[in-house]
Amino acid sequence: MRKVLIRSGQPVYKQVRLPMPGNVLVRTGQEVKVGDVLAEAVIPQEFQIFDVVNHLRIHPSRLDQHLKRLNGETVSKGDVIAQKPGLITRIFRASQDGKIVSLREGRVTLAMGERKLQVMAPIAGIVVELIPGFGAVIGLAGTLIQGVWSNGLNASGSYTRLEFDFNDPQQRNNFPELNDKVVFSGAIITLERFRLLLAKKPAAIILPSLMPALVNQALESDIAVLSLNGFGDQEVDPVSLDLLGKMQDQEVFLLSDGLGQPAELVLPGDAGKSSALFDEEVKLGVGSLVRLLGEPYSGSTGRVVELPEKADRFASGLTVKYAVVERQDGALISVPVTNLLLLDVAVETPKD
Repeated sequence: MRKVLIRSGQPVYKQVRLPMPGNVLVRTGQEVKVGDVLAEAVIPQEFQIFDVVNHLRIHPSRLDQHLKRLNGETVSKGDVIAQKPGLITRIFRASQDGKIVSLREGRVTLAMGERKLQVMAPIAGIVVELIPGFGAVIGLAGTLIQGVWSNGLNASGSYTRLEFDFNDPQQRNNFPELNDKVVFSGAIITLERFRLLLAKKPAAIILPSLMPALVNQALESDIAVLSLNGFGDQEVDPVSLDLLGKMQDQEVFLLSDGLGQPAELVLPGDAGKSSALFDEEVKLGVGSLVRLLGEPYSGSTGRVVELPEKADRFASGLTVKYAVVERQDGALISVPVTNLLLLDVAVETPKD
């Protein structure tokens, strides 16, 4: 069943790795800060491709006769790579020091220069595991709120809840400074308001849900964006809202699993509250806190009060397993299990 984590004292692990083999620069047990280099690989600064057959005007079957260097050979600036003698000698020379990395279809590819590709720690924590040749896993414990969708970027900064009335024209010129902050807004964010937020250069923007019209803007932005509930116009569940309030003015991390994937908002600390229960599989049952996904109750939360064994037939014509959920307003409704998102909570839940 789909679920999201909302927990205090939760162990958090972040894997950081190179896209290609390189050198790991940290050791197990080492403490790292945001921005510390964990691993690096040396890659070419640029590539030069030369079409030997067409530029030297030779037949492909005679290519080997005109090549002066082989694939994998290191060359120096000015070295002859290919040559066609004659009344007018045609020559291809290396423009820089480099290495021949490909000889295919009559083309020579030279890799020239060097630059370092590095991966850096997106969080402060302890190196708990090495990924030989690629990177490491960083661990820490803290308060964690998992969101449903992100634009794939990581971020860190001081958390702040934006208290601003977008509907009050008198506040328009009093928009607060958000530079490098991780900002949460519970307001309905239109495209115009979203662009206003982006212009203030926060480190990250966290929203209860994301209007579909904002998705492309979020994907094009270099600012991290997290939607706690996915898409549409939904409110934050009371447990998450309570934890967000405790994060005010504290350094937090937004850790994404990749573009379009879930992400986690983490407040480091509370390591002493960690429990072995965190390793157990949390399943849907009576008393479970859930978020409703289907219309007309999408985004609302409640608790499961009954989980019948038998399936039931719904207005859609489908016969499916369901749960009886008591919403926050006291209403009892029957909801297909497939329309429930389990809130995997390990905190003291606020009273309604």
